[in-house]
Amino acid sequence: MSGNWPPLDMHAHVDVTIKPRDLLALRAVVFAASRSLGESEQALDRQQQDLLTVWGVGVHPGVKEALETFELDAFKRLLSRTAFVGEVGLDGKAKSRLGLQQEILGSVLAELQTSPRITSLHSYGATSELLELLEAIPIRGAVLHWWLGDAAATKKALELGSYFSVNVANMKNAEALDQVPLDRIFTETDHPDGDRWSPRPRQPGNVSKVEVELARRRGIEPADVRRAGWENLRSITESTRSQDLLPPRLQSILLAV
Repeated sequence: MSGNWPPLDMHAHVDVTIKPRDLLALRAVVFAASRSLGESEQALDRQQQDLLTVWGVGVHPGVKEALETFELDAFKRLLSRTAFVGEVGLDGKAKSRLGLQQEILGSVLAELQTSPRITSLHSYGATSELLELLEAIPIRGAVLHWWLGDAAATKKALELGSYFSVNVANMKNAEALDQVPLDRIFTETDHPDGDRWSPRPRQPGNVSKVEVELARRRGIEPADVRRAGWENLRSITESTRSQDLLPPRLQSILLAV
């Protein structure tokens, strides 16, 4: 693999009303996570016009309304339109709703066993609970977003076949992430939250600082981190057989990887 590959942002939140030309101006491939099924539907309605953005279907575990309005049939219908599920998972900040979160995530994971997708998983304050569910209902294509698990949990996640998407704020937990091989790592911004400590412009696709930090800790060049991300994207799309659901422009880029 050689060439100038665009930045790869595996998890960002993007306003669904943004103009297509403004997304193209980012000069990056962005996987745009949705917080609710309503937002997901709006996002996927515009997918055909966005050449380098992959819009996801998601139900954020920390958003009460998203959980309460979740319908599995609606999720299945939206799932058929995208290669990306995000953001889903568990959030320990809302312990009173953890049972509902687990019920919803369990139904999502069961669906993903028969219809695999690249799946961005939230696990703040609930890393153990998330791993328990992934072990009980294993899927292909799991990407642990903004992972804060310790060394033992990270080892378990690797054994389960998970990938990891890393942002600048994540580097505070770099010791656990150091045990993750490069062929399991993606970069992300988690705009507008995970990139609050990133250099300007703070926008989806600006993963330069995390590329530099990952490279420094591993004794390689930032270009090696970016190249690995693209190789990982090729691998995860092949394992989930979701290539045909990606935007055509992105499919063309992956053919060159």
